[in-house]
Amino acid sequence: MREIKGRLLYLGWNNTPWRVITDNGEIDLQPIVAEFLMSINKERAVQKQKKEGYILKTSKRSKFRLRYAPDEYIILERINGFGGSNVWTYLDATFIRLTGRLVHIKVEMGKKFQIFPDKNEKVFGVYSTGERNSCKLPEGIEKTVCKINQEDCCIFLSLHEDGFYCEKFNIPVARFLLNRFAKGKMNAKKIGNCALLGRKK
Repeated sequence: MREIKGRLLYLGWNNTPWRVITDNGEIDLQPIVAEFLMSINKERAVQKQKKEGYILKTSKRSKFRLRYAPDEYIILERINGFGGSNVWTYLDATFIRLTGRLVHIKVEMGKKFQIFPDKNEKVFGVYSTGERNSCKLPEGIEKTVCKINQEDCCIFLSLHEDGFYCEKFNIPVARFLLNRFAKGKMNAKKIGNCALLGRKK
């Protein structure tokens, strides 16, 4: 089993490398994930998305089989009958939620992949609000945490009619912002390491 500990700097599925900055240098997570997916291709498997992490592993009891075609699809397909789950959606969303944070990754080829945040890292927490997945920021946080108008301003900071918001956990918007950042089309320079604490009405 391989363990990787470091800061994830994920800029999007097609924006490689998927950098993990460790104490011993930089690791590209993308080929590791691709190798793992190929190692369990056509095997019975299950996935579990946690509040702040993700697990994909083989399971003889699973009613689903992983189907992986590089650059085409990653799905869990029901073995008997119709139905399935888009694994790419879960993986990509997990990497977006964890980008900027210290993470702990465990990979066992042919068996299990998991990624969770480092519990020892102290990060600012936000809540999604209303029907949107955008997170309303308490007054003043845009200056002290998000660093508005500063060189290390967070790329996920946005301004709505009723104040400032964090867009990191609004996955479609976050995906768009990360892609712009990867292409050098943003003035903001920082990928924030905030965590999602839950939802407020």
